[in-house]
Amino acid sequence: MALPPGYATAVWPPSGIVLAALLLGGRRLWPAVWAGSFAANVTIDAAVLAALVIATGSTLQSVALEAAVRRYIGVPRRFETVRQVVMFVVIAALGTIIAPTFAALPLGVYYHMAPDQLAGNWTTWWQGDACGVLVFAPLILSWSARGAARWGARRALEAAAFALLLLAASPLVFSAGFARSFLIVPFIVWAAFRFEQREVMSAAAAVCAIALWSLPQEAFAVLPLFIATLVFTGLVLSAVLSQLERAMAELESRVRSRTAELEEAKLAAERANEAKSQFLANMSHELRTPLNSLLILARLLADNVGGRLDAKQVKFAQTIHASGVDLLSLINDLLDLAKIESGAVTALNVAPARFTDLRDDLERTFRQVAQERRLDFAIELDAALPATLRTDAARLKQVLKNLLANAFKFTAQGGVTLRIAPQAPGRVAFAVSDTGIGIAPDKQQLIFEAFRQADGSTSRVYGGTGLGLSISRELTRLLGGELRLASAPGQGSTFTLVLPLADQRATAP
Repeated sequence: MALPPGYATAVWPPSGIVLAALLLGGRRLWPAVWAGSFAANVTIDAAVLAALVIATGSTLQSVALEAAVRRYIGVPRRFETVRQVVMFVVIAALGTIIAPTFAALPLGVYYHMAPDQLAGNWTTWWQGDACGVLVFAPLILSWSARGAARWGARRALEAAAFALLLLAASPLVFSAGFARSFLIVPFIVWAAFRFEQREVMSAAAAVCAIALWSLPQEAFAVLPLFIATLVFTGLVLSAVLSQLERAMAELESRVRSRTAELEEAKLAAERANEAKSQFLANMSHELRTPLNSLLILARLLADNVGGRLDAKQVKFAQTIHASGVDLLSLINDLLDLAKIESGAVTALNVAPARFTDLRDDLERTFRQVAQERRLDFAIELDAALPATLRTDAARLKQVLKNLLANAFKFTAQGGVTLRIAPQAPGRVAFAVSDTGIGIAPDKQQLIFEAFRQADGSTSRVYGGTGLGLSISRELTRLLGGELRLASAPGQGSTFTLVLPLADQRATAP
């Protein structure tokens, strides 16, 4: 395999084998390196002096390569990054000038080689050592460690197919010199994507051996460059894919960790929210007992049955009673909201309810309100409605009363209408429309949040806590329906409650 004048070859495997041995076994193996090199070279013409010099140069080169690789890369059983690959190639290219430089002196003196022959021999020697390092050091290092991938029947079958195709294709490729050498590159890419670095280097070593066997000697001068390119491509692809796998694993780990943190935070928030809702429920219950007593006493004072209070004192008592009623309404809303949010309100009294009974109840509740505010008020039942619907009538009335109360509160002139009509197969719509102030589009989601109003300023005209719509939305959800809003500033609003006509859930005991 040696190129003329016959003292160096295009690929010299021992240079890579020795580097791997020193990296794995330690620098203390250098005497064996020297002895092996001397034994190999002294067989050539029994040139003892030349063998001594060449063995010394080869040993120094191997020790220098081992020191550089260990310092800048470590012991690369596998190249993990592109930087490591580039660093290894640079070290291999620069470090392998030592042995051919030492060999040049005995070759020039002992064999009287001409300067051009000496230069050609130096170049071949350097290329052969560099290729040996690039191919065989990573090959041995990668096989010295256990593979990370699990091998099953499918992977083994794919590896067998890969090896057969490579062994069959390589001689055909190199039979025409390097004209079809690009056909080998897909095999290296295949190995990098489907296998590990040791399989990539095994393929590169096999290609190197087949090329040496198949190519004519005059083509050996180009072989080192081809091999170096092939090895560099395979190592870089392996390193990039390795980096990608580590990045994906790290990302998955972070996602799992963050998901666990979010789940824990969610549970903590739910526990805190449940505790808050329970606290509000308990406090609301405790506040109502003394407040009811205050309301009774304030009502008695305002009635002034004995006539012992003057008009001003009666007005004070009426103000106390009215404020107490507002406070009781707030406490009741807080209690409802707390129960709903804590999950206490889950049982529904589902039963048939007549539309006419619902209309009459709402008519009695709001007719006086409409007369006092001088507003039109109508409840319209569509003729296509059945006689009854199956739902929790008490919860339905609570939602509709909230919607109607809001409609009257925000309407100064015109009127309020409740229209009840079939919405879709098996569903019914309760539409509460008013001719009031309307709601801006950017406020239409906000008003369904607890303690939020379209006008949240301290100088707002309309009072209230902002709990009614929040409670209505939650009760609608419990009833299996949805609550829609259509509104525009100055044009009034329409809140539409859509429910199933026949709720099939069982009545709570």
